[in-house]
Amino acid sequence: MICTYLKPKIFQENSQIFEAGRPLHSMIYIVSGYVRISDPREAPSQIETLEKGTFVGEQLLEWATRTKTFTDQPDSEKTVRCPTKVEAFVLSVEDLKTLASKGILPKNSAGEA
Repeated sequence: MICTYLKPKIFQENSQIFEAGRPLHSMIYIVSGYVRISDPREAPSQIETLEKGTFVGEQLLEWATRTKTFTDQPDSEKTVRCPTKVEAFVLSVEDLKTLASKGILPKNSAGEA
């Protein structure tokens, strides 16, 4: 059921997917290419590389399983950039809300908002 909500997307070389401090708008599953993640809270900014087969923005999934109101959308803690072209599947925050409201996502009672 979740697969029907995944949308293919290509992020061009040198594009930015998420910016630290800005609301997370989607969860990304990397199919090809790689992304660089930096954390401006770290000095110097730590850089991590994620490649195909990994997720970015998984905080949204955690949020969708514990929230009741969907008014407290989380901000990205890190900046995510594409040094190369990245092919991915995207699950938007709106689709996550739909999945949660239909009871497709399991509810996490710990730390409910």
